[in-house]
Amino acid sequence: MSLLLSGVPGVILAGGRSSRMGSDKALLPVGTQGDVILRVVAEQMLTLGMHDVVVSVGDSEREDAYRLRLGGLLGQVRFVHDTYPDCGPLAGLHAALSSMQVPGYAFVMACDMPVLSGALLARMLPLASEAAAPRSEAGMPQVIRTPNQPFHALYHTSVTSELKQRLERHELRLMSLLDALHTVEIEPQANEEKAFVNLNTPELYADYVRSKGNL
Repeated sequence: MSLLLSGVPGVILAGGRSSRMGSDKALLPVGTQGDVILRVVAEQMLTLGMHDVVVSVGDSEREDAYRLRLGGLLGQVRFVHDTYPDCGPLAGLHAALSSMQVPGYAFVMACDMPVLSGALLARMLPLASEAAAPRSEAGMPQVIRTPNQPFHALYHTSVTSELKQRLERHELRLMSLLDALHTVEIEPQANEEKAFVNLNTPELYADYVRSKGNL
């Protein structure tokens, strides 16, 4: 499915410390040509027609390292830095959503999620429509996601004000943020579960590589 007419930008959160992995997760080789996760995810977003792919990198040093691995994609990908350093995914999400020129939804993935499900995203997008979105007293949903999963999800730019308040109070728990937002959940189908593969430990990465036969 092409997302070109939807105008949905893509966000890749890649500013974490990768402490459980022991090396930068975004630079793990997963592609058939040895491409790293960051590039594989960015390419999937661009293939689906996302007009603006934003990599939230934390700082300029991380950006320099990632630019070397994105090659010909650099004209289609941009980077943002944290306003609130060392504050985890909330800081990365705040930086990305704050950089959006037009209010609306952005599709958000973490840099250790190598699989984007176009089918699942296609089912999420109608819930972001003014005509079809389920409403409450809070109005349009701020987040559209699957149960217990914070990413491979749509976040509205209106979330930035809540993010800013929590970052300034140093309240950094992501699931606590989601509990405070107007969230709509959609159940993944069996063929969409692969979107939630998460490579945040050496063991999970080794299992994924063996299952794909990539290396």
